[in-house]
Amino acid sequence: MKTITLILLGLIFLAGCDNSIDEIVNSPAITPLLTETEVSEDDLLPLPKRSALWMDSVFTMSQEIDGAVGGKMILEKYYISEDGDSVSFKADLTIPEGAFQGVRTITITADDRVAFVHFYPEMAFEKELKFNQSFKGLNLENYESGKIDFCYLAPDGTIEVIKRDGVEIKLREGQVKVSKAKLHHFSRYGWVRKCGDEG
Repeated sequence: MKTITLILLGLIFLAGCDNSIDEIVNSPAITPLLTETEVSEDDLLPLPKRSALWMDSVFTMSQEIDGAVGGKMILEKYYISEDGDSVSFKADLTIPEGAFQGVRTITITADDRVAFVHFYPEMAFEKELKFNQSFKGLNLENYESGKIDFCYLAPDGTIEVIKRDGVEIKLREGQVKVSKAKLHHFSRYGWVRKCGDEG
């Protein structure tokens, strides 16, 4: 009887400790939240508005890469929002040897309104690229960590979840992070809320 009482007390204690999920880390074994579907602008995670001093800042970098050799690009920036908070962004792209032919100037640009990054020029690869990306300082109060995912956004508004090694979402810190996303082409990649039929 004592054992049953202790177990019940333990369960009640654990249940009362945390009423909300604040962090989710998933692995390749976990099914992505979304398949291919269409989203609206409201489904894209917004960035906090920039303060007047940062309004004209553009977060971008370009680097010449020989496709036969490969290379690495890192873009790390921050700005101050109109509320006075710091919003930071990091993009880390690894291009393997033999990913494409010839020498190309690769450009990474962070979107100024939503938690997305644009890659130029648009092109497909012979070997997949690995991409790590994080945003910190987002306002995620009205989101659930299990309903946010990292996706490719096509020009027609459809999205496709990208295979990756992991996703980390911390609502209280306003942080979203993807590890080793596998990119097969350049386009627009970023964060969306779960939408469509949830089955």
